[in-house]
Amino acid sequence: MRPLKIGMIGCGAIGSSLARMIHRDFSKAATIAYLADHHCERAHSLIKTLKLKASHTGIPELIEKSDLIIEAASGEVAAKVTPAVLQTAKQILVLSVGGLIQPGVWQKINRIKTGRLWVPSGAIAGIDGLCAAKEAGIQSVKLITRKPVAGLLGAPFFEKKKFPKLTGKKAVCVFKGTALSAIRAFPQNVNVAAVLSLASMGPKSTYVEVWTSKAYRKNTHEIEIEARSGTIRIEVQNIPSHLNPKTSALAVYAAAATLRNIFSNLKIGT
Repeated sequence: MRPLKIGMIGCGAIGSSLARMIHRDFSKAATIAYLADHHCERAHSLIKTLKLKASHTGIPELIEKSDLIIEAASGEVAAKVTPAVLQTAKQILVLSVGGLIQPGVWQKINRIKTGRLWVPSGAIAGIDGLCAAKEAGIQSVKLITRKPVAGLLGAPFFEKKKFPKLTGKKAVCVFKGTALSAIRAFPQNVNVAAVLSLASMGPKSTYVEVWTSKAYRKNTHEIEIEARSGTIRIEVQNIPSHLNPKTSALAVYAAAATLRNIFSNLKIGT
């Protein structure tokens, strides 16, 4: 069987890291054939660095010629590209999961009966248990995210609200609300909220809190799930990506693990 032709949309920190993993670990199963990024220099730099036999192209051509599309650009791109890919009966792996829960997008995706959408678990654990608990019936899902200051700076939420004054090691809650509101406020910071909501009760019924402190050095996610089958509590402490402090290094590895499931005939876990 010939290797799958991968089309990578987004060649920034996350896309580049994943491209390196694909080139290094999955060369027999797939090849990066097409790259799309509105920053042309990023795509050309990646091609040169990895010595790829790939073309920098527009998104429509990339979708047409690729077997598997990987979105690593933004929520806005994910919202537009995902339905377009599924309508061609192809596969897409989406990293900017927040784009999928924007009003009308998920409903549109669910109406399309072709193609396949892959959503990695990202920077959290326990999605397998959550999916199992959903079969029994979920009553509530709560996410508390704790991020260092550098991981929250520049978020749209702070365009209208001042960043809180932090003193010493005191932790401050900067946001409380639904997963839908959290993604709008922090589109590059809490994709895990989107993953949780899609796997459970939906973006309007998944509760999210975002905290920060000068003392925080890791991205921490605390998840509490109440279901008829019992209670699940999970805490994950992630090292921020050295390329992008807004995301966790684990998020890239989660995407790589999803690719391993796609390419392998063995899948362990729910």
